Amino acid sequence: MSTLILCVDRDDDLGRKAGIKGPVIGRKENIDAATALALADPEDSDANAIFAAVSLYDRMKKEGKDVEVATVTGNENVGIKSDEIIAKQLEKVIKKLHPKDVIFVSDGSEDEYILPLITSRLPIAHMRKVIVRQSKNIESTYYIIVKALKDKKLMKKILVPIALIFLAYAVSSILIAVIRYVFPGWSIMSPGTLALTIITFTLGLYFLVRAYDLRRKTVNFVHKVRMSMAQAKITIVSDTIAVLLGLVGIDLAYNDALAGRDIIVQAIIFLHTLVVWFVFAVLIREGGKTFDIWIHKGTYTRTFWIALLSTLATGIIIYSALDYLMVLLKAKSAASLIPITIMVSGGVTLAILAALLQRQLKEEGLIEEIEEEEDKNDVEEMDEIL
Repeated sequence: MSTLILCVDRDDDLGRKAGIKGPVIGRKENIDAATALALADPEDSDANAIFAAVSLYDRMKKEGKDVEVATVTGNENVGIKSDEIIAKQLEKVIKKLHPKDVIFVSDGSEDEYILPLITSRLPIAHMRKVIVRQSKNIESTYYIIVKALKDKKLMKKILVPIALIFLAYAVSSILIAVIRYVFPGWSIMSPGTLALTIITFTLGLYFLVRAYDLRRKTVNFVHKVRMSMAQAKITIVSDTIAVLLGLVGIDLAYNDALAGRDIIVQAIIFLHTLVVWFVFAVLIREGGKTFDIWIHKGTYTRTFWIALLSTLATGIIIYSALDYLMVLLKAKSAASLIPITIMVSGGVTLAILAALLQRQLKEEGLIEEIEEEEDKNDVEEMDEIL
């Protein structure tokens, strides 16, 4: 066949409401599925999208085109889990039908988020968005509010920020009342000002968490820490030492910077001290990862030497450049130019050695194997989390 008319039910309304599992392939199967969903929930937009896909299939069939219609379903927990299920179902459809391109039919809600998932497998020839027409009596404010309150996904998106505003105002008002009761003589900001401060802070934090998916990243980080501790991995120790070295470096760099005569020199001195500790921290972290590979897998990877040489080269060159800037600003003696030149030459030499080693490993095919192994480990860890 040449064209696949694809409809996507990302939150698996077919499965949850009508008991139909995806993928649904074929005209009759899709009509039966859409009918069952419409009977289970007449107001569900996914049923209309499936009917629209079948209607488009019939019209293109009459034109003599080679087409087939299919619907794939995801999961109620929209996100990584649902998209993984959709990807597997899409692979089954492609394996069975062998289409050349796709016509994507959507109800215009969350389904369009999976467009990259589709385009990575097949080119999209056309997109059709299905918008259900409502009568004017139904489009009343009361009906919209009632429907929104019944939609769990919409409630989470709209009501959570509103709830945070109310909670922040209530907490700040109670806090001010308690402080004034316990410490009558204290001069403190008004409840309104404190409430506004807490509200802006809370909403800002909430939007950052949603925008950068910090909750999932935090769960992944905690899971990796637990797995590392359970498997007695040295990386958790090396990463901790690296972080502590970074903090020590920041403290020492700050103290050294105080000796500078102006803000520019202070900034250069700060970076000059910090870069040394940062290089040590990176080397300890890479050393911990390499040691773990050797202990747990009995193998040794030469990519550690690439990381070692590259880190040292970068650190030496940055350190030398900052030295040179201090000479130009007369914060250091001009006699330092010879050691600076030697350090720069050493850094460039190490960078060249790292590049040559990387080229050798690429020719031997080792870097690709290591990258594939790391990707495989990441996928396995994600599967365990899910």
